[in-house]
Amino acid sequence: MSLKIKDIQKFRWNKLGFFRFKKLGEDFLITTDIGRYAFLSEKDFWLLVSWELDKLNKIKKEELESIWIIKTSDYEDKMVEGYAKKNHYLNQWPSLHIVVVTLRCNHKCKYCHAAAAPESAKSSFDMDETTAKKVVDTIFFTTSNAVNIEFQGWEPLLNFEIVKFITEYAEEKAKILDKRLYLSVVSNLSLMTDEILDYFVAHDFWVSTSLDWDEELHNLNRTYKPWNSFKETAKWIKKINKVYKANEDKLTKAKVWAILTVTKDTLKKPVEIVDTYISLWLDSVFLRPLNPYWFAASDLKNLWYSSDDFFDFYRKTMDYIMEVNKKWTYFKEIYSLIFLAKILSEYDPNFLDVRSPCGAWIWQIAYNYDGNIYTCDEWRMLARMWVDEFKVANLADWWLETYKEIINSPITKALTTASTTDTLPWYDEDLYKPFLWVCPIYNYKTEWNIFPNYSINEKRKIDTQILDYIFENLKNEKNKEVFTNWMYNSNKTNSDGQCLIFG
Repeated sequence: MSLKIKDIQKFRWNKLGFFRFKKLGEDFLITTDIGRYAFLSEKDFWLLVSWELDKLNKIKKEELESIWIIKTSDYEDKMVEGYAKKNHYLNQWPSLHIVVVTLRCNHKCKYCHAAAAPESAKSSFDMDETTAKKVVDTIFFTTSNAVNIEFQGWEPLLNFEIVKFITEYAEEKAKILDKRLYLSVVSNLSLMTDEILDYFVAHDFWVSTSLDWDEELHNLNRTYKPWNSFKETAKWIKKINKVYKANEDKLTKAKVWAILTVTKDTLKKPVEIVDTYISLWLDSVFLRPLNPYWFAASDLKNLWYSSDDFFDFYRKTMDYIMEVNKKWTYFKEIYSLIFLAKILSEYDPNFLDVRSPCGAWIWQIAYNYDGNIYTCDEWRMLARMWVDEFKVANLADWWLETYKEIINSPITKALTTASTTDTLPWYDEDLYKPFLWVCPIYNYKTEWNIFPNYSINEKRKIDTQILDYIFENLKNEKNKEVFTNWMYNSNKTNSDGQCLIFG
C-alpha cells in the first residue's frame, strides 16, 4: 500500500529506522533488514509514521525501540551487529561436500531429478578409487574448519566400497589437518544390511531417506520391482532409529531424517501423512514442493499442481500438526522451522537452499563420479540431462588448481549474483525480503533464465503464502508456544555454522 503525501511529510527519517510493511489480517506487519518484526494495529501504525509517539501505548513504544524501528542512541551499532549475526555464514567457505559415488540406482522414481543409470549398468558409472582420493584431497583444503561429506548417488550403497574408502581416508585427513568431520548418506535404504548399519554407527553417519506418505503412494512414486519399497524403507527407518537411540551417547545425530516430495496425489490426505510419519517414530516432516523439471517435467499432468493447491495442502497439514503438538505429541514441519529460525533467532540457520546468496560454491560443492565439479548437486543433476554449461571445474592433480578454477569461474560469480536478494528486482520492497531466497536452477529450468520475472515466480508465491501463515500463527499465543518449542528443541546450527535443525 502507498502512503499519502501529508503522512510522508510527517516522517522523522532521523528518528525512524528502516522497515517494510503490509496489512496482514486486521494488523500491520512490519519487518526490518535483520529480520526483526512487530505487529501494529492500524491506529498504532499511523501514530508511528505520523510521529505521534506520545499517543502510542508505552509497551508498544518500548517494543518498537527494542527492534530499532524507533531509533535509539546505539541504533547504528546495534544494526551493524544484527546484520553481522544474521549473515554470519558469509565469512565461511565450502563445508558441505556432496560426493556422488555412482549414477546407478535400483529405483525408478516418477519425479527423479535426472536420468539415473540402471543398477545393472557397467561400473563406468561408479566413482573409482583414484578419483575418490582426489576428491578427499580437494575437500580438505577448504578454508572451513568443518567438513561435512554427504554421500549421494542415485543410490550410494551400490558403490559402498568407495563410500568406505572416502570415509576412512577423510578421517585420516581430518586428524592430520585438525578439522571437524561430519559424515552423512542419502539412501533409499533398500540395500541396507546389519553390517552397513554397524559401519554407520561406528563412523557416526547421519542418515537421510525419502518417505512419500503411505504405502500406496510411496510405491507409486518410488517404484522398486524386487519388492515393496515402502515396507523396506519403513523397516529400516525403525531399525536405524532403534539402534541409533541405543548408541546416542556416541553419535552426533540419533535419528533418521525422512524427506517427503509432494505430488498431486499427496495433496489428498494431509492428515494421513503426519500419522504415517509418527507411526514410524519420526518427529518431523519436510513439506517440500515438487520441482517441475527433469523426469517430473515429462509427467506434469499427473504430478504437478498450482502454488495455491500446494498452500491449501500445506495449511491443512500444518493445522493438523499444530493440533498434534497441543496434545503433547512433539512433531515439527521442517520448512516452517527454517523460516521460524530466521524470524525468531538472531542467527540465520544457514540452510543452504533457503538463504541469500544460496549455498552454491560459497558453502557447498558437488563432486560427480567422473571428477567433474558443480556448484551444487542440482546443477550436477542438470548435466546428466545434457545441459553441462554449469560445470565449474574438473578435479586437478593439485587441489589449489581446482580451487582457483572454481573461484574464477564465471558460473560461480553468476550464480552468487543471481541468488543474492539485495540486488534483485521486486525483493528490495518485499516485506519478507529478510527471509526469502532464490534458486537459480529452478528459475533456469522453468523460465530458461537465472534472472526471471520474480513478480510471477511460483516458488516466491509459495514462500510468501507460507510466511503469511507463520506470521498469522505467531499472533496466537498458543501457536507461538508450539513454534517456540520447535525452535528450542532443535539445534539450529552447531559451532561450525552447519544447519542441524533436523535433529
